[in-house]
Amino acid sequence: MAASEKNALHLATHSGWYRYERRGENWQQTDRALTFWQMSCIQVDPDDPKHVYAGTEHSGMFISKDGGNDWQRAEPNVPILEMSAMLALPGKVLVGTRPAALYMEKNGGGWQEVKGIRQGAFGGTFPPNPDLAPRTRVLTAEKAPGNRLYAGIEVGGILVSDDDGESWVKRNDGLTDHDLHQILSASKKPGLLVAACGEGVARSTDRGNKWQTVTPAGGRTYGNALAEDDNGNIYLGITQDRPRTWTRSGRAKTAIFKSQDGANWEFLTDQMSGGVMEMCPNADGNGVLIATADGEVVNVDSNGKSRTLVSGVPCINALALGA
Repeated sequence: MAASEKNALHLATHSGWYRYERRGENWQQTDRALTFWQMSCIQVDPDDPKHVYAGTEHSGMFISKDGGNDWQRAEPNVPILEMSAMLALPGKVLVGTRPAALYMEKNGGGWQEVKGIRQGAFGGTFPPNPDLAPRTRVLTAEKAPGNRLYAGIEVGGILVSDDDGESWVKRNDGLTDHDLHQILSASKKPGLLVAACGEGVARSTDRGNKWQTVTPAGGRTYGNALAEDDNGNIYLGITQDRPRTWTRSGRAKTAIFKSQDGANWEFLTDQMSGGVMEMCPNADGNGVLIATADGEVVNVDSNGKSRTLVSGVPCINALALGA
């Protein structure tokens, strides 16, 4: 997506969708909608920066084809209660849910469940979550060298597909924590993957076949977000405590780290009060935008300089740049 197509910031919050537009160095709120729904994920079509997909916690998906001026329910609607992950690719959209499942829509042909992920997720080797049913927490497409798809199950581990999502196999060799929150495929280093987990960070250099723990030093272990900028810098958002403690002032102790190889981490900043929910590359390509549980969007550049762009909105679960 060209820089000229990154002038709108879409936020999925606990109280609907927000749109901000870039005004020089600042971002100004220009619209708000879907206020009755708790939004869980948001994606922009890579072929059309005005085509936006917004997933909810309990009410399916909404789609806008004009940058958010008008929203319509996805029809036929995805037959699930909770959307927990979304991935927009050329010609198709994938949605992960709780209970752990995957739905796909190709070229406007309607939504179909990809049954292979249920077979992979419940093949008898994923440890059950005693409190909640496992969910498909993250969906990632391989940047290089091929077309492999990755799904992270919370709690369960990593699944991979080499046939456009039709079948899935587990790839947990060396992965010590199966509480998956994010998986990043590096665009500048073929085969490199980084996974943010509930008890640390893992890295694979062979497309996810084997993993090793690479958690940064410093005592923070709750990895929740990853992103890569245009220069190949990998950014990690990690906190000291789990989300249920973040409402206590300063308790999240969020820190942002940077790495070129996903193994050696450089501390950048810890100047955020809220826990990090999601990150995406910023519009300039030299840093990331960070969404927090306190309703802020913070820009952090590759040198660790941070600036708050958005504040005062509800908890932000996801964000995406578009037009």
